[in-house]
Amino acid sequence: MLKKASLMLLFAISVFAQNPFFNPLPFKEAIIEYNLSGSKKGFQTLYVKEFGRYKVYYKNIKTNFMSKQKKKEEYIIETPKWIYYLKKDKIASRTPNFKYLLYIRYKELSKKEQKIVLKNLKLINYLPVEDEKFKIARDFTSIDGIKCDLLMQRGKKICFGYGGTLLLKYQVKFLGFNLTKLLTNIFETKIDSKLFDISDLKITDDKLKSVKLYEKSAKVINFLKRRLNPKTIFINVKADNKDVNEIIQEGIKSLSSI
Repeated sequence: MLKKASLMLLFAISVFAQNPFFNPLPFKEAIIEYNLSGSKKGFQTLYVKEFGRYKVYYKNIKTNFMSKQKKKEEYIIETPKWIYYLKKDKIASRTPNFKYLLYIRYKELSKKEQKIVLKNLKLINYLPVEDEKFKIARDFTSIDGIKCDLLMQRGKKICFGYGGTLLLKYQVKFLGFNLTKLLTNIFETKIDSKLFDISDLKITDDKLKSVKLYEKSAKVINFLKRRLNPKTIFINVKADNKDVNEIIQEGIKSLSSI
């Protein structure tokens, strides 16, 4: 069994090798469930195929705002190159997959710059940083038995497992708005390919959102091709006896001085 799992992971790594921004999950197919609480309540179900190359997100959310409650369902299909946002009557809009845009930008770099980007990706354990305004606490805690790297970025506290590939917990508080998304279950099981079928959709390009993503990809790559200093990135929780919450607050406060 162990040998089979190792062979599957080697296959996944070879599939993702062309794009360093796609880091494979350790399971080929799975259903992953999240609970949402705070200003938005509900659940999210994530369906995974090919170690995460293909994903389907389903959200069922209730939002409380100004004493009014709004219900919303979201259905999103993610492929290596495109992300499709499904609406009613088989209509969908699409944008390029941000990780694919990063790959396009990466390919335009010199060999020297590419090496720096790869080194930085490994340094931050493939966490999705946007710019220099972040802090990381490695192996901060465990959620559902999975080791968590904590990323603090722009008022958000996000826990990732498996080298930045799996969201474990997301928390944000801003001007009265608060949201927590927490992983509740992972089921390794075969996923029906029909979930990923886009053949009968009426697809339009979301040009405005696509342009914003393209511009953002340039900013992220420009940041990643700089040599990052570990001393300004990491918070060493194990070496500090202070209360964990105090450490988090110090990390958030220090973002403005980076």
